[in-house]
This record gives sequence, C-alpha cells and structure tokens, in this order.
Amino acid sequence: MADVALYLLRSGAYLALFYAFFWLVLRRETFFALNRAYLLGAAVLSLALPFLRVPSPFFEKVIYASGIPARMDPASLPAPSRSLGGSELLLVVYAAGAGLLLLLFLARLGRLALLIGRCGCVRQRGLRVVLCGYPGESFSFFHFVFLNRAKVSERDTERVLAHELAHVRQLHSLDIVLAELLTAFQWFNPFVWPYRRSLRETHEYLADRAVVAQGCSLAGYQLLIVEQHVGGKLLELASGFRASQIKRRIDMLSRQETKGLARWKPLLVLPLAVVLVLVFAESRTVVQEGSAAIAAPASAAPLPQTTSEEELAKAIKEKAIQLEEMKKKNAETMAKLEAKLEEAPDAAVKEKILAAMKEQKVMALELSAKEGTLQMKKLEYALNKETDLAKKKQLQHKLQELHKQTDECMKKAEQLRETELKKAKIGEEKKVEKK
Repeated sequence: MADVALYLLRSGAYLALFYAFFWLVLRRETFFALNRAYLLGAAVLSLALPFLRVPSPFFEKVIYASGIPARMDPASLPAPSRSLGGSELLLVVYAAGAGLLLLLFLARLGRLALLIGRCGCVRQRGLRVVLCGYPGESFSFFHFVFLNRAKVSERDTERVLAHELAHVRQLHSLDIVLAELLTAFQWFNPFVWPYRRSLRETHEYLADRAVVAQGCSLAGYQLLIVEQHVGGKLLELASGFRASQIKRRIDMLSRQETKGLARWKPLLVLPLAVVLVLVFAESRTVVQEGSAAIAAPASAAPLPQTTSEEELAKAIKEKAIQLEEMKKKNAETMAKLEAKLEEAPDAAVKEKILAAMKEQKVMALELSAKEGTLQMKKLEYALNKETDLAKKKQLQHKLQELHKQTDECMKKAEQLRETELKKAKIGEEKKVEKK
C-alpha cells in the first residue's frame, strides 16, 4: 500500500514539474508540434520515472552489524492489524475517484456511439461525417466528424471540415484518450486538469495553422472561430471549436512562428528533472561493524512555492466586448430575417424564416446568459475584495438576483430549443408516414 501511494505522489510531482515548466516557458511559443510532443512526453515520463531507482550521492543510511539479529523469531513479530488504517483509507478514496472518472469516460464514449447511431454518417473527404441536430459545436473524434446542421452554413462547411481533418490526420483523439486516462489516474493532482486543457488547446492551434496553411483567409477564419462557438456545447472527448479558447486561438494565429534558438527551450527542463530525480533518490545503505547512536538527519527545507494570478478584470472586460459584438450581430441578423419574412412568397419559405428567427432568439438568450455570467464574475471578484460587512451583504444579494436571471435565460433557451427539436422530429415522422 505504501509503495503504491509513494508511486502516485512521485508521479504527480513529476507531472507538476513538467507542466509548471510548460506553463511558464513554453505555452506562449508557436512551435505547436514541439509543444504537443513535450506534453505527451511529460505524461509518459511522469509515469515511468517513479520506477527509476537512483542511489543518492548525498545521503546514506548506516546500519551497524551488532544491531542486526542473526535469526528472526516469527513468534516475536506483531500480529497484522485487520482494521482499515489511514493509508488504506486514502487508497480506497483514490480508487473510488479513479473508478468514477473511468465510468464517466466510458459514458462519454457511449454518448458518441449513440449520436452516430441516431444520426448516421456519410463519406466526405475521407471522413465519416455525422450530420445531426446536436445543439452544440462541430467536433471530431478519430475518423468521425460531427457537424451541427443548424450552425454550419454551406459556405463554412469546407473550412470546418479542413479543421477537423487536421485533428484526424494528426491523431489528436489518441492524445485526448491518453489525457483522459491520465486524469483518471492522477485526479488528485491539481496540475493534471490544466495539463489536459493545455494539450487540447495545442491541438486547436495545430488545426488552425493547418487550415490557414491551405490558403484560407486569416481574417475570415478568425471570424468563423468566433461564430462557431456562440452558444455551443462540446462533448468532453471531442476535438473542435471551444468557447474558452477563442481569444487565445485568435492571438496564436496572429503570431509569427517561433524560430532559432527558442526552439531549444524544451531542453531546459532536463536539469530540473535531474534535480527532482535526485530529490527522490534513495539513501545508500552502509553496514558497519560495532554499534553507535545514529543521529536523525535534519529535515530538508520546504521547497518554495510560487503562485500567479490572472488579470481577471482585464479578461472580463475583453470578453464583455466580444459578447457585445455578438449581440449586435445577432440583432442585425434578426432584423434581416424580419424583413425577409414580410417579403416571403409562400408559406414554406415563411416557415423556414420563422425557424431561423427562433434559432436567433435562442442565441440571444444564450448571449444574455453569458453576459450575466460575466457580471457574476465581476461581483464575485468585488465580493472577495470587499471587507465591509454591509457592502458584502448587498453584493451577495445582487449576486443571487443575477444568478436567478441567468438561470431563467438558460432555461428559456433550452425550452425553445427542445420545442424546435420536437417539431422537427414530428415533421420527419409525418413525411415518413406519407411515403
């Protein structure tokens, strides 16, 4: 039991070191393929290095021969305890957490399989394209590409497929499966969660670069990235357009590729890894004749820990500007649809326009909910800084009211979307009955 716990702690420490180095030194560089290789190598090494047994060049454990009995009497050994000790209890908790995450992983695989079975797929550009009404963003998983028919126009289909084809050709889904298994294995490690997110972001940067390299307009593609993420949801195992990465993806697309000596930066982690190996090195055992009292070595000084805080206020302001632009675009689209509705020649065209208008209403509600979430972040930030109790109560009351309003917007959006999906299903059933 103790060996398993020690292995898990050492493995977690190696991953923490490798990821901290990536976050501080490599994450802003644009050699994305090298960053991907580094992150994958970090995962493999964090699992392999704890098995490495290195004798410490600095510490030794002295055993005096007079203190070693010639023969051990089995009767003198203490009876094994049958009660559940602290270490055993921790391992039970660890196993429960790992098992739960593995079950969730399998459940997400099942959801993808159900989506494929329900929607079917067609062959296009060597991919199995699943056209479905799933209320979210387009994404891929291995050779399957899931396109949201309501959000991807015919004009944008080729660019979206090019993005997903890059994911497929570069085997990003394999990385995602590895990251999911590593997360289940090290769920207790606070560094494994941002590690998984950084690996997925690197996938997106690689796919974005691949699309632009094919001759796609940079400005047009950046606009497509913004359009695709509005109100979108994405399955955890998918590779695709992700809302939380929009600003960073656009920023990375605009940067020049890292060249020269900077490409050797990943090698700087090697001295740090050697230091950590020496920290975990085992004391050398030395047997000496005679007997003596052995002084306990002084405990090592704790390693310094550094923490960094993101500029929350700046990020919220930038996000608010993005949302305002999206709301403006949504309002313009709604006005155009209303004008087209008045000029519609027949009932069939009117029905299509009304369906598009309802989709825009859903999008408007989702944008309002996102805006409310941003306002909540501002209030939470102010609440954490506030020291006056009376002002704190006022902020808490505002936060509760804003939370209710945001929830109402999301519920209305979900109800509208569910209603439209039911209508579409009924319409398809009627068509089948007529045939």
